[in-house]
Amino acid sequence: MNRILKLLTGVAVAVFLCLAAGAVQAQAYILVLDPGHGGPGASGLGCTYPPYSEKGLTLDVATKLKAELSDIPGLTVYMTRTGDTFLSLEERAMYAKSVNADLLISLHFNSSGPHDKTGTEVWTSAFGNNFTVGAALGQQLLQQYTAMGLESKGVKTRLGDRGDYYGIIRNGVAVGIPTIILEHCFLDYPTDRSILEAKGTQGFAHADAVGIYNFLNSNYGMTRGQAAPAASTASKAASQDTAKTETKTESQAAAAAPAAQQTTAIASQTKYGFPVDAAGNVYYTDASGSKATFSSADWSWLLSQWSYTSDAEGNLKTLSTKDLQTLLEKHRAGQM
Repeated sequence: MNRILKLLTGVAVAVFLCLAAGAVQAQAYILVLDPGHGGPGASGLGCTYPPYSEKGLTLDVATKLKAELSDIPGLTVYMTRTGDTFLSLEERAMYAKSVNADLLISLHFNSSGPHDKTGTEVWTSAFGNNFTVGAALGQQLLQQYTAMGLESKGVKTRLGDRGDYYGIIRNGVAVGIPTIILEHCFLDYPTDRSILEAKGTQGFAHADAVGIYNFLNSNYGMTRGQAAPAASTASKAASQDTAKTETKTESQAAAAAPAAQQTTAIASQTKYGFPVDAAGNVYYTDASGSKATFSSADWSWLLSQWSYTSDAEGNLKTLSTKDLQTLLEKHRAGQM
């Protein structure tokens, strides 16, 4: 009888351990993507090197990256913003905490005053497990970008008088979430810019997805449920998300069009509701209310500057009328 009880006890323990192991393996991992910057005004733009706007690029990459990661069982991905909205660094970290995130990745693009810096770099916390996680993930990401032809600037830390220097890292760590900043490349450096233009935001999103997957696979044993989505699939998903935003934005833009423009004989409107007259002139109003009229040829050229993204006009409209006019002046002078 004792032998039978021992045997049954042993079987029960073995079953419990197997179930427990399975439960651990199936535990969810929650990732929050933070598209850097966003919102109105110069501070919301991030770094700008015409025709590039950092806030537009980060949102475009994040949307496509989320789609690429959708086939990893057990992984849930959130985004701090899905439109052109302002969030403080503390709000971004608190959002990650609210969804019980295991990791926060803040996506950025770089530029420098003298326009002579190049490469991809990752910033992480200098402390404890936050550094361990950030360094491991950073190395996986950097491998993808060196393979793409960008120079690796390494995984870096920086200290300030309050601990970690960068606010998003400091706020993330404060709520218990390992946090990194990924600076994809320098928009104002010719080599980096040419790689961005060749690969597009889809190529950068894919590089991020591979780096993140390799990190999750090597550290948590997570595997893909199926082949990674093709670029066209991810782009389609991104386009669907963009289309939902566009439907709202078109009516908002039309409602906000200045009275002087509404009195013009309007033949049509652009994707985001800017009036177009019979001659093809586009009546543009920026976020501050400043107005400008662009000829059909000028508007087409401006749109072409964002042809590497899935939403050219959506990125164009984040710039002020002054910025767009400056672009056209450089174009006419043969500088672009």
